Amino acid sequence: MEKAACMAALTALEKAMEAERQGKAFYEEAAERVQDPMGAAVFKTLAEDEVNHLRVLQAEYEKISKESKWMELDEAKVCEPQTPLKLFPDKREASFILPDNATDLEALQLAMQFEEMGYNLYAKAAEETDDPKGKQVFRFLAKLENEHFVFLQKTHDYLTNKGAWYFDEQEFPMFDGG
Repeated sequence: MEKAACMAALTALEKAMEAERQGKAFYEEAAERVQDPMGAAVFKTLAEDEVNHLRVLQAEYEKISKESKWMELDEAKVCEPQTPLKLFPDKREASFILPDNATDLEALQLAMQFEEMGYNLYAKAAEETDDPKGKQVFRFLAKLENEHFVFLQKTHDYLTNKGAWYFDEQEFPMFDGG
């Protein structure tokens, strides 16, 4: 990969890693603050998924930094990065900090906004890279963000209509670490 393409890929990966760290911090906070135990479990699982996404991104970052090429997605999914994961964001994004009096529904709305932002970030990165492996990585992560969004949206709709956290055996398996 040419130097300019490497720099663009590394910049995109850095942005993506920071977004995943933001997500982890948000979901951990939401897990502690929601009223319903099922809601807390959902947010804890989402926080774990963000860490798994971060591992994929960091593995790719390290590969490009050292060898100027992307790693195969299947390899990146199981690769343990060489350097320890940086799990905390540089600075919390103010728009994704829960107000003290936030309801479970408000937490879900913020989570949906966060997942939409992540989807857009990955979709744009997939468009901007010319490397087929890079496209595959970003499309994979965009798909996961979309799955999270759909689940959160269904949960929001269910809470709004039924007053309880959404849980469906067919939907829940997505919380296996992405």
